[in-house]
Amino acid sequence: MAKISALKGISKRKSPAHPTPRKRSHKRDHAWVDVSDDDLMVKSTKKPPSKSSNKFDPIARKKSRMSATSVPSGSVSGDTLQQQRKQLPIYAGKDAVVDFIRENDVTVLIGETGSGKTTQVPQYLLEAGLAGSGMIAITQPRKVAATSLASRVASEQGTSVGSLVGYSVRFDEASSSSTRIKYVTDGMLVRELLGDPLLSRYNVIIVDEAHERTLRTDLLIANLKTILQARNGSASVSRPGDKGKGKHKTPENPNPLKVVIMSATLEAEKFSKFFGGVKIAYIKGRQHPVMIYQTTSSQPDYVDAALRTFFQIHTDQPPGDVLIFLPGQEDIESLEQSIKIYANQVPKDTQSSSAVQRAGRAGREGKGFCFRLYTEDTFNALPLTAEPEIRRCTLASSLLQLRCLSQNLEDVDFMDKPDEESIYFAIKTLVLLGALDTHKTLTPLGRKMAAFPLEPSLARALLAASDLGCTAEVLTIVSVLSTSAKLFVDSHDVRDSAVEARRKFRHLSGDHLTVLNAVRAYEDVSLSEGKAGRKDWCRKMFLNERCLTEAINIRAQLRDVCERHQVDWKVGLGEHEGSDGGQGPILRAIAQGLVQNAAFLQPDGSYKQVIGQTVSGLDLEHTI
Repeated sequence: MAKISALKGISKRKSPAHPTPRKRSHKRDHAWVDVSDDDLMVKSTKKPPSKSSNKFDPIARKKSRMSATSVPSGSVSGDTLQQQRKQLPIYAGKDAVVDFIRENDVTVLIGETGSGKTTQVPQYLLEAGLAGSGMIAITQPRKVAATSLASRVASEQGTSVGSLVGYSVRFDEASSSSTRIKYVTDGMLVRELLGDPLLSRYNVIIVDEAHERTLRTDLLIANLKTILQARNGSASVSRPGDKGKGKHKTPENPNPLKVVIMSATLEAEKFSKFFGGVKIAYIKGRQHPVMIYQTTSSQPDYVDAALRTFFQIHTDQPPGDVLIFLPGQEDIESLEQSIKIYANQVPKDTQSSSAVQRAGRAGREGKGFCFRLYTEDTFNALPLTAEPEIRRCTLASSLLQLRCLSQNLEDVDFMDKPDEESIYFAIKTLVLLGALDTHKTLTPLGRKMAAFPLEPSLARALLAASDLGCTAEVLTIVSVLSTSAKLFVDSHDVRDSAVEARRKFRHLSGDHLTVLNAVRAYEDVSLSEGKAGRKDWCRKMFLNERCLTEAINIRAQLRDVCERHQVDWKVGLGEHEGSDGGQGPILRAIAQGLVQNAAFLQPDGSYKQVIGQTVSGLDLEHTI
């Protein structure tokens, strides 16, 4: 096999593994506080406490201090786990971190890669008694992170997941009355607001990875600002004129709240200003040297470039792990089929700050390598950070939740305001779905829709199915649409075979009924051939078994929600479905949920949506 440099034109030179992406002015209105050591030290610098960067040429490298290793829970003894905890960089500043959070109602905490903040800060606060009789919540943008972190921290505490340490993610939860530390997705904590607007069960709420600025994280942070004022009094959040002076909790308040915002350097100032100029605490990290490679020419087929690079690494490097970031799920699944491994991370479009952070992933366990399949010029042209989701995603779900809290999207104090067009589209969508009336007032149907952990469109389809007598069928379809993976495997090299296999499930009425046929066939095989048989069957039928098992688990959870809200999920069409036009109720239910996607056929063969005037086209593999 030819070397990577020959295949991809990759060159190299030494450069820091964690450079500042490009020079920017970061004027600070207040000091940063370094809590890496036991004694607090106020930083007088005008820039974040990071090293200046060299220019990026193809390979970058930086020597730094040894990092603590991360060993999967369950593979080491309790004594070893405690030794590992003490080796983390944050351990030296344990008391300073606790004191800092105790003295301030809101803390913005920056921790470098490998500092240990996500797993250790909740434990420190619990051990220090800051949770009182309540719980500590730690939010994560992704389900896998929440569950794996809960498992790790439970091991460090010498307990099983679901007792002292638990988690709550969509369609899955492991917690009990004895749970004191709870890892949750940001969306689940937002949902808890519907039943407990002040989040009174929690005495500490830690918002981790806040710099990712997901829609639900922004919604949560906006509500936390209001909750702080309600639970801690008006003095809990610093005012802009306080110049970074921390605010102490109100002594007479029986149930005060502590909020900790964990953020990357670039967003720290913004979070601080949003809460009125609160202090920023900084924790140093440790990083093994990382050698960064960049191509000298652009790579038009990045999946092929990633595949070749992977095999070259596999051939030339000693045993280890390879983490590959790709733009979308389809690319991941295509590459997965080619190299016969599963990619467990779901990446997003990158920015230069993300590229720097990703390089750091290679140096957590030891000396690492980072291969960037783009040029230095491309890297320098990347945006520094992504635009917050609230400025680019549909707001219907967030608006529905806010209306259940008697809040208006236009009036909420967000860090970044959504544009008026997005707000209009969200209102129009909810009116069409029947969740709001023409006066933007929440309807009984809208409140019922909000009770389901689904997008409003899918919740509406499910409730419509209840009225039309096809709940069982639509419940299965909705469950598949709520999974995190694609049902039909699609790879360039086997596309013809995949299309041929898909014809066995094809329904002329559309893709939704095709999905229903596939799930039913899978369940039949599961009953007749068992686990081994269904796995082989999925491979032959080009179906993603992970998607199918996830859908079946989601369906079980949704059945419980249906029972709590007097929706009979057992009602189905049965033998009538096979008659002429028997699928009509299913299609009508789906149409009621997706009414906002109605579009008119244009003379050129494209479709223009009624709302928003978005121009679309039918997928080449549709079944209509």
